[in-house]
Amino acid sequence: MSAAKLNQLPRTQFTNKAISEVVSMSSSKILMRIFNERKVLLAESETGQVLSEIVVQDSPRSLCMTSTHLAAATLANETIQFIQVSENTLEEDSTVNIGVNVYGIAAHRNNLVVSCVPPAVMIISKDGEVIHKLDNQLAGREVFKTPRYITTSSDGSIFVADFRKNTISRLDGSLTILQTLSGPLLNSPHGIIAINRDKLLVCNKSNNNIVEIRPSSDTMTILLEKQHGIDYPINICLCKKQKKVYVVSEKGNVMIYKLE
Repeated sequence: MSAAKLNQLPRTQFTNKAISEVVSMSSSKILMRIFNERKVLLAESETGQVLSEIVVQDSPRSLCMTSTHLAAATLANETIQFIQVSENTLEEDSTVNIGVNVYGIAAHRNNLVVSCVPPAVMIISKDGEVIHKLDNQLAGREVFKTPRYITTSSDGSIFVADFRKNTISRLDGSLTILQTLSGPLLNSPHGIIAINRDKLLVCNKSNNNIVEIRPSSDTMTILLEKQHGIDYPINICLCKKQKKVYVVSEKGNVMIYKLE
């Protein structure tokens, strides 16, 4: 299987504010988290037109879609804010108190998987019930230092990027560690997405590139670097329907690539 090919597309101006995260929806829409603001925006992916925005209860740290019309955001006040997403509007839904400092978030089957501070990963229900938890104490060793961004694959695997340990951990639905990916190409991994069950794209922030990882062979390939528009990437998302990859830089810019 050959490496993914990403061709740079013209930039789209979504907003004049710094963007921290982009999340793709099933249609031609995206959600955006704005740096240092309590806002989540809904925009057209093709034109960049902002259709709606919502002010959440505290600073959002990460976003995910839990279903076609429901998003979830981890907030700085130890809660998860659910947001109803229609064709052109965002509306506040319920809020769930988690009781710990939560950061990364991803949908996992009918539940959510989150990363936490102190370092931990939990699978929780949408009501906030803890189903599974993994931390250093439970593992009896240091499995995490600073787990942040999370993605899931079609086979149910959970991938957690730890930017201080320079690892990607692959876990199953019970949070058993199946594999730990590391190597000289991984340097402060941040945003992470699964293209398929055996192909990950990772924002390698400190090395200023995007790396493709294949867990089955434990191999890594650099796909995008500075000459391709990469500028200290922190977040990445894939729109499977449009075959587009969005890469967010530390400065809040968004670059778009066509997945071939």
